[in-house]
Amino acid sequence: MMKIITWINFAAFILGVAGLGSAFLFRSKIFDAVLDGVKEELPSLVKEAMPSIPSVPTSTGGVNPFTK
Repeated sequence: MMKIITWINFAAFILGVAGLGSAFLFRSKIFDAVLDGVKEELPSLVKEAMPSIPSVPTSTGGVNPFTK
């Protein structure tokens, strides 16, 4: 039983090292893919975060502030 657990542990270790090694070797491709995804989502995120523009009145009051 201990021998089986040891082999499973060894296989998991090898898979982990291989996964980290491949992630290290292809880090530029992974980074570019993530950056492209962020670039695509950024305009919609900014549009959602912007508040709505308040309405502006078409005309204002008189020019002379001393008349009531």
